[in-house]
Amino acid sequence: MSRYRVEFKAFSTGQWYTKTETDNIGAAYSVAKRGNYLRACRLTDTETGRILYESEEDPEMKKTLGYPKK
Repeated sequence: MSRYRVEFKAFSTGQWYTKTETDNIGAAYSVAKRGNYLRACRLTDTETGRILYESEEDPEMKKTLGYPKK
């Protein structure tokens, strides 16, 4: 099991999904902060259970992408 897990919340379902798991904290922060496409995101240290980074989704990006689907 990897030490760091990055999860995103899907715009379409609102469910959390794992984007990546890695032992490299720099890579984990990069995915979480720069690769989230304004989705809600969290970075968790799997050894301690501590959330190291968390962000809310951008409601305008969600609307731009057409969610909720009509």
